Amino acid sequence: MSEAPADEVPTRDRLLDATERILIERGHSQVSTRHVAEQAGVAHGLIRYHFGSLDDLMQATLERACNQILQRQRDLYASDLAFIEKWRAAMGYIDVDLEAGFPKLLGELIARSWNEPSWQPVIRQLVSGFDEVLGAAVEAASAEYGLTDVDVAALTTLLRTFQLGILVDRLSGVDAGHAHLNEVIGTWLMQLERDSVSNDRATHDNATTERD
Repeated sequence: MSEAPADEVPTRDRLLDATERILIERGHSQVSTRHVAEQAGVAHGLIRYHFGSLDDLMQATLERACNQILQRQRDLYASDLAFIEKWRAAMGYIDVDLEAGFPKLLGELIARSWNEPSWQPVIRQLVSGFDEVLGAAVEAASAEYGLTDVDVAALTTLLRTFQLGILVDRLSGVDAGHAHLNEVIGTWLMQLERDSVSNDRATHDNATTERD
């Protein structure tokens, strides 16, 4: 699908697109009213008109990107695929997202929160959104595999920090151990899948025997 000509894109979206490009290509230290306005091809006074401040513009840019990722993850985990296939798809998205620049965008603004505490509530809110999606996935997987002793909150936190850690590694040019770790997790999920099928078969056989 071809992109709409710049003059047909709403000004608000042009500002968001320009800010996203600068964050990904140059980093948050290079986001300025002048740079954004030049990239968007608009008067810099429109930043204040549409967003109030440069910080509000960067926050809106991050929220837009995260909402797109979260919706994709919700759709994936709500699908009829077996959990192991959902996991494989989710891990496959890492390369897609790196190519698109999302981890760089997220990382730049997480780094901003280290020195500017006013950004920390923004990051916490976004993390809460990811935890909500991951938590629902963990609960569904536990039910699918018949696991009754899973600490959903702890495993959700583990998965979130695991995924963020991989993204930080990859952004830093590090991938040592990632393939092996993914293989180990895949093997474990396949075993859970087999155990679940065996348990279902045993339950079915027992029910048939009782009826006979």
